[in-house]
Amino acid sequence: MSRVTHWIRENRQWVHDRIATLKRSERILVVHIPKTAGTSLRRMLQEEYGPRLVYPGDPHLKRLPNGIYASGPDLLRDFRSLPPHNVLVGHVTASLAELLPATYRTVTFLRDPVQRSLSLLNHLSSTTGLPLSNFLDDDLCMATRVSDFQTRVLGAEGVADPWQVEPADDRMLARAIERLDMMDFIGLTERFEASCRIFDERFGTKISRFVRRDNVLRHEGSELSELIPRIEPYVQRDRILYETAVNRFNHVHG
Repeated sequence: MSRVTHWIRENRQWVHDRIATLKRSERILVVHIPKTAGTSLRRMLQEEYGPRLVYPGDPHLKRLPNGIYASGPDLLRDFRSLPPHNVLVGHVTASLAELLPATYRTVTFLRDPVQRSLSLLNHLSSTTGLPLSNFLDDDLCMATRVSDFQTRVLGAEGVADPWQVEPADDRMLARAIERLDMMDFIGLTERFEASCRIFDERFGTKISRFVRRDNVLRHEGSELSELIPRIEPYVQRDRILYETAVNRFNHVHG
């Protein structure tokens, strides 16, 4: 048996996946902002491409530490050793796309910043068993997980974990708004079905067939509405960014 034949047999799955990626040449980077239906989008893309051609898909997440996405710096460092894929997903800053050694079309979803924050805090409370007030009173939590988070993801320079990006200022907001035009697709969580149809038109996919209403915009409970005044001061730049995105979405797509 030749060395080449032996290598192919030992790496049969890798070869199969690599051939599959070549059949569809697009590379898509999903900048997954937590609590914007990014997990639903990832699973829909898995159904479109197959779970092995989305990194990390479900098979990969089982092998990653605690089932958590690799960081942006880790993706950049380990890029050459990543499995073959058409779609790369991560809790990363949008600037990562400018630094990767391959060209990706960039995608993200934005969500009303107060609703995203409520959903996030509710998730933290549910998973830890701690009351919401613990997180609202935690300055570090609010600074890293809530404060103008979407602006920091889109407006950060260089590559970093979104939770470690410096506080947003007006210059960062200006960069974030500029990236609304630079990215290949900006969807709105509140208009998820319409966004997925537009995604299909732009990328030649059929992910809108896989929209599941129970996975998108789950009801967070009216009892959380009393927290809105406490959250709004943390998301003033996110509010400007989001409303700019909504206006552009409406102008282009109606």
